[in-house]
Amino acid sequence: MTSIALNAALSGLQVAQQQIDTISNNVANASTPGYTRKILPAETEIVNGQSVGAMSGDLTRAVNKALIGDVNQQTTVTNYTTVQQSYFQKIQDFQGSPTGGTSLNDQLTQLASSFSQLSQSPNDTTLLSQTLTDAQQTASQINQYSNLLNSLRTQSESDIAAALAQANQDITNIATLNTQIATLSAENQSTADLKDQRDAAINDLSKYMQITTSQQGQMINVATPQGQMLANATAQTLYFHQSNMLPTSYYPGGGLSGITVGSPTGPDIAQSNLGGQLGGLLNMRDQVVPQYQAQLDEFSQKLATRFNDEGLALFTDANGKVPPDTAAPAAPAYVGFSTLIQVNTAIVNDPSLIQKGTTGPAQPAGSNEVINRINMYAFGNYQYQQATGTANISGAMPLETMLGLTTNNNVVGTVNVAAYAPDLSTMPGVTAFPATFTIQLGAGAPQTITVNNTDTAASVVSKINTAFGSTVAAINGTGNLALNYAGDVTLTDGGNNIVSALGLPAGTTPMPNPTFSVQVGTQPPATISITPADTSTTLLAKLNAISGMTASLNGSGYLVMTPTYGGALTVFDTNGGPLAAMGVATVNVAFSSFRQSNVGPAGNLSTGLLSNSTLQGYLSSAISDQSEAANLNKTQGQNQQAYLTTLTTRNQNTSGVNIDQEMTTLVQVQSAYSAAAKVITATQTLFNDLLQTMP
Repeated sequence: MTSIALNAALSGLQVAQQQIDTISNNVANASTPGYTRKILPAETEIVNGQSVGAMSGDLTRAVNKALIGDVNQQTTVTNYTTVQQSYFQKIQDFQGSPTGGTSLNDQLTQLASSFSQLSQSPNDTTLLSQTLTDAQQTASQINQYSNLLNSLRTQSESDIAAALAQANQDITNIATLNTQIATLSAENQSTADLKDQRDAAINDLSKYMQITTSQQGQMINVATPQGQMLANATAQTLYFHQSNMLPTSYYPGGGLSGITVGSPTGPDIAQSNLGGQLGGLLNMRDQVVPQYQAQLDEFSQKLATRFNDEGLALFTDANGKVPPDTAAPAAPAYVGFSTLIQVNTAIVNDPSLIQKGTTGPAQPAGSNEVINRINMYAFGNYQYQQATGTANISGAMPLETMLGLTTNNNVVGTVNVAAYAPDLSTMPGVTAFPATFTIQLGAGAPQTITVNNTDTAASVVSKINTAFGSTVAAINGTGNLALNYAGDVTLTDGGNNIVSALGLPAGTTPMPNPTFSVQVGTQPPATISITPADTSTTLLAKLNAISGMTASLNGSGYLVMTPTYGGALTVFDTNGGPLAAMGVATVNVAFSSFRQSNVGPAGNLSTGLLSNSTLQGYLSSAISDQSEAANLNKTQGQNQQAYLTTLTTRNQNTSGVNIDQEMTTLVQVQSAYSAAAKVITATQTLFNDLLQTMP
């Protein structure tokens, strides 16, 4: 019995010493990252059904596996957001403060202001030089922004390679630790510290990508959410090839690498939702920055096109060319144009071209025609004004007949007949009264008008109107006799010279041709007359002879008049209403819209902006959109980091070392140690007493 008591006390003393060692190790590693609190449980040693002492159990870790999984998941989410913040910040730093006056939008506003000032003094060499400088600065700032975006994509490639190297190291560490833990466990040795290291490696891998874990014996299998194994007893290497970045580069298939598992030709996981830093970097490389590049390319191409449409190729590539639009859904042919855009070399060499124009006939000195088109249209919503009819005028029939055109024939005398008083007897030139003359309107029957010496101007008017049964004659504001009829007017004197005395022309005064006026921009208006023999063909020839205008018939035979070089078009009837008869009305024609979809190097992105907009409106929307995205990323990053901190603190409180708790446990173990020591002392005394009683 004494032997059993001694063995029990000795085993208790040994277990207490091991527990004290465990507590000491906990305290020493209280601030060590990734270290978890270790617990050495004590168990009763049973021999033949009888307790013979104490023994230590397996060293365990105070961990909550579900909470560890939550921390890892949140680590992935947080790093996806925060890794992108430096990219967004560089973009925001380039754009500058919205009120700082240094943004690209501010530069465009300055260019518009220069053109506005130039319209007042088109030949002012100082203003021309300033406008050229502002245009060059606008192009330069576009180039700088484009270069920044391309450099950010290049940086993302480097950052992906660096992150992948760290991820591969973590994967290797996990596989190595898996093997070590399995080996030690089979030898009944403690694996707690190695499991801490494995958890730390898994958490570090979670920074770079989203993973899943599953327990298999003493090993933890680490895989992608799509099921590709990354680490168990062996490690799978992730492969990535750093590429030479161009504005036209894209993934997949456009010269940029994905991320493959196991070999360079293994499963590509870059198109999946990788999460973590790798997912965030791929998002910047393949989505965010290319979208901003597409917005800038779209703006640059439309900037060059809209100026060119108004007769001024101010912005071109190095060859003096303006890239044309590309029909959707094909990817734009002008991807990367923002890197190439510059002020037309011809204008740099001759700034007066800003006033003269580069397309069409050169404007004379002092003309602000081209400059006005830029101010009113290139910076506005519309490319030009177009006049379009609604009547089919095709065919060989004369237009007068086809449209039933007539004009008012105003035959006005040159004598103030209202001034004669009290009657016309004092009117000179009449050889005798009564005097007669005939009036024939068109092909109608001639009507004879008799003028007596007692007649007044008013009574002559009354006789004429009575004869025709309608208002044909009147006395105008200067007292002259005026005849008005929509057709030919023939006057024949009866022999007493009355027609001449009234100041009217003898013979036939033919009906005037229908006419209308066309004014292109600020050019002098041109009058178009439609003669009785004119057809649509001859009308088009007359219209196309007007400088700066193109006329044609559309598919329905309707007349269409368009300024050749953009800008304003003013048309109005001057006699006979031919425009009204053809149903011609003027409308504003919008520029080709900014492309909203099928943009970017692969044609698979959206700008996320409105398609119809002015140059300044589009650029302002782009800057606002990018600023909003940066602020959203920053806010999300802060929120995600705060939640990660909360989870990490909760996990630390669960699995970390609490000094107060360790001290309390230490006191308890020390008490057990002291008790075991007293049992040994008492047992020793008992042995001595027994020995002394023996003879």
